[in-house]
Amino acid sequence: MLTENKQVSALFVDVCDSTSLLQHVDPEEAREYLGKALDQLVDAVETFGGTISQLLGDGLVALFGAPLAQEDHALRACMAGLKMQRATIPGYEARGVPSPKIRIGINSGEVLVGIVGQYQWSHYGADGKTIHIASRLEKLAPPGGILISASTQRLVAQQIDTRPVGERTVRGLAARIELHEIVVGTESSAAAPLTRKQRWAPLVGREGSLQVLEGAVATAQKGEMCLIALRGDAGIGKSRLIADWTGALLTQGVDVCITQAWGYASSRAYSTAADLIASMIGLPRTGVTEVKQIAMQALVAKWPAEGAEHLAAVSDLLGLEAPAEAWLALNPSQRRRRIGDALLWLVRRRLQAGLFVLVLEDVFLADRESQRLFEALLPKLQGLRILVCVSYRPDFQHEWGKAPWFAEHLVGPLRDGEMLILARALLGDDPSARDVTSELIRRADGNPFFLEQLVITLIDDGSLEGIPGAYRLRRPLGELRVPGSIAAVISARVDRLPDAAKSALEAASVLGDPVTRELIADMQGVNLARAEELLGLCFSSGLLTTPDQERSSSKSCAFLFRHALVRDVVLGTLTRGRLKALHRQAFLVLHSQPGAGDADAAPALAHHAFKGEEWEHAARFAVRSMVRAISRSANQEALQLFEMGVEASRHAGDESTAQALELALRLEAIGAMMALGQIDEIFKNMERAEAIAAQLNDQPARASVSNQTALFLWMRGRFNQSLQHASRGLDAARLAQRRHMMMGAHQTRLMNFHALGRYTEAAAEASIVLADYEPELAEHSVPPGWAAIPIISVYSFYASTLWRLGDRGGGHKTCAKAYEILSNVNHPYSRVLIDTVQGQIWIEEGELDKAEALLRAAVQHCLTYKVPTTLAMCTGVLGSALARNGKAFEAAALLERGFDDRIYDAAGTYGRTFMRIGLGVAYRTIGRLEDAIRVGRKAVDQADEEYGHKTEALFELAETLRSAGDAPDAEDCFIQTYEAARRLGMPYYEKRAAAALAHRRYDQA
Repeated sequence: MLTENKQVSALFVDVCDSTSLLQHVDPEEAREYLGKALDQLVDAVETFGGTISQLLGDGLVALFGAPLAQEDHALRACMAGLKMQRATIPGYEARGVPSPKIRIGINSGEVLVGIVGQYQWSHYGADGKTIHIASRLEKLAPPGGILISASTQRLVAQQIDTRPVGERTVRGLAARIELHEIVVGTESSAAAPLTRKQRWAPLVGREGSLQVLEGAVATAQKGEMCLIALRGDAGIGKSRLIADWTGALLTQGVDVCITQAWGYASSRAYSTAADLIASMIGLPRTGVTEVKQIAMQALVAKWPAEGAEHLAAVSDLLGLEAPAEAWLALNPSQRRRRIGDALLWLVRRRLQAGLFVLVLEDVFLADRESQRLFEALLPKLQGLRILVCVSYRPDFQHEWGKAPWFAEHLVGPLRDGEMLILARALLGDDPSARDVTSELIRRADGNPFFLEQLVITLIDDGSLEGIPGAYRLRRPLGELRVPGSIAAVISARVDRLPDAAKSALEAASVLGDPVTRELIADMQGVNLARAEELLGLCFSSGLLTTPDQERSSSKSCAFLFRHALVRDVVLGTLTRGRLKALHRQAFLVLHSQPGAGDADAAPALAHHAFKGEEWEHAARFAVRSMVRAISRSANQEALQLFEMGVEASRHAGDESTAQALELALRLEAIGAMMALGQIDEIFKNMERAEAIAAQLNDQPARASVSNQTALFLWMRGRFNQSLQHASRGLDAARLAQRRHMMMGAHQTRLMNFHALGRYTEAAAEASIVLADYEPELAEHSVPPGWAAIPIISVYSFYASTLWRLGDRGGGHKTCAKAYEILSNVNHPYSRVLIDTVQGQIWIEEGELDKAEALLRAAVQHCLTYKVPTTLAMCTGVLGSALARNGKAFEAAALLERGFDDRIYDAAGTYGRTFMRIGLGVAYRTIGRLEDAIRVGRKAVDQADEEYGHKTEALFELAETLRSAGDAPDAEDCFIQTYEAARRLGMPYYEKRAAAALAHRRYDQA
């Protein structure tokens, strides 16, 4: 183990007067007693992630923050001390031996850690002034007390209650040191201080964030589950924002449950889940055994009978009672599933009273098992009146990014004006304090927590005196130290680097993993050998590692940050000006690399250009990145890029350039919005795009807007109006001589002819597209404003048209061509389109098993890849297949659930019509004829301009009416079906309706 400098908290603990305590017991009992006492102390250290450095007979030395860095090392040490003071050794008081009194000393600072000593007595230890002071504090502490230094107290001031002891002389030190004592007796548990949120400064500059949160509440109030994520750097104000927001909700009577993940518990499986469940059921977080036992007994006694099956999971997680044999017999996967079921049940119980807001702060610190449990829970909450709010740092990876119910809000740095308001609220308006305000704002660089901590530091060191909001400068301002546990862990090592190496590390923090010597050489303006030397220094300092950790830095071509927090801290110390310059350098370097024009390079280039305020480049690469994202059905990502690109375009060059860039972004965004079913956003976006195109007098853009407007109207079921816009778009595209736009207009006309039941014209339009646009169709990519690959879209509507015209063979061949393309291209949205058509053809042919299997997979694709616009359509056709395949009850349940969840909202009119037809068939099959008639009539009435689908709905309604014995109405519907099918060229329904009418006349005869 290497010797290295680290920022740690050292804890010394000793059992007081152990000799007199054990004077009346024999040596064996004394050894057993001290062994159990040490076990309690060791358990407390290990519980909070500390390292035992030395065992000292009746005491020990522990290190927090070594050998692995811990940003909250001071908090962990204090929490361990509190746990030690509350520990008891049962069974000895009856023998006349009371529980021991212990005294503890804690100090934080820089030490040299590594292997101390030689041979058999060597151990992992630490040397330095910090260790000496911690040892002296333990000697000064009263029995049952915990003394900490001022350096430790500053790191835990907002989390642990302390009282000042004053300045004391410590042997070996010339200067007296300030001491504090941790308040042990007044707190019911070690965790209780952690629930406090110190709010001695106002919430400033977060009006927009509060509006976003209020919007999420409104969404959840409508019964639409919502997950809102607050993403931001450490100290940026996520917790404070949550505290103010949830405080307001509680005053409004909203049910709110708040839980926080803790780094010190991240190694204990289900620790965050246990805290969450304890919070949800109201179990007091107390360290007093008797109080805890009483609360547990009351909880078990009052446990609802309907939740009896979940008590075992909750009990095991919280330690309510000894687990039953049946629970112990479960394997880990079964237990995880049972715990997840219990958590879902608890959530549903809280929802009985109305809207429920569940908050999980610092989710990135949760243990892996709790994270997996949380990820599995979220999809099950869809359709419930629940708002889930999480907070995390920028580098946190999660599984929700593409979910339609997920929204992420960036909590960014405050502007200078907002920081000035906050600084004045903290310091006041004394002229002397005003002198330091600008320097504090500059050093904090938009981070409100940093500003608060800098002020606290100046108060602690005597530079400022007064009361909150009314301070004055007592002495000239010296060097401002960066406060906080994050800086305590990493900044010392970063600052020990040579300037050139530190600059290289800053460049690396902007680039992100992996860091190559070639990129660093270009950004720093040095040769490869020098870049390798600089990265080697960072590697040697423990800040960087290599992909193969056994390989030395001299043999590595790439480096990674040893911990993600290293990059966070380095980035956090950069001013916005420096950060801007580094991002600009990163953009210029990456832009000059081979492969910079590749689609996969676009997102990084867009990011660095935006951060570097290379606005025009940022907007252009945002467009390319959106194309890449949409081609992968990553539509949420595409819209995030869209927002960034629009912001960049507003600063880009002259007005015409800015407008052209914004127009390109808005046209590209429509495809993502369409795939996500964001109808209202599409309308707003197109209005703005149309206005820009008119201002620029851009004929190609106007053609594109016309085509996009046609698509929008098609989704809204206004097919005749859409057809008019598509035709205008075709004329404009011809004038502009843009073949891609002409092809798009033809495709939109095809879709409208299909929707209107004008199948002969639809087939002709498809033939035109396939014959005239073969080069464009061969690209197999998603063009701007589209959600599907064009050739697959054409094949889907063409195949659907052919089988309705009676050419099932042609429909099969067309589907086969689509599947051949999709065997080499992965695009879920396009696959779902052709799967739905193929399923319909198989249903007509009676191949129900094949149709069912295919459509089940298609529905799963919609859910997995977040394609809400096709979910209703697939679900409706699957329901028809199930109902006809002997599974009508399952079909009815599936479609009823779909209507309850309003899955058709994002799908346009097609999906709702298909769902109603399928539900009517299911109801008819299981004998619910009144419901079948009601649903069937609604399907006919609301099919509106979908004349082909209305014909199908009329036929199914006629069959239902005949089953219900209503012969006259059935005959009338069969006549309407026959006439419509004959007019539209639908031989399948024409023949079936004719047969039904002939049978009716035969019966009458």
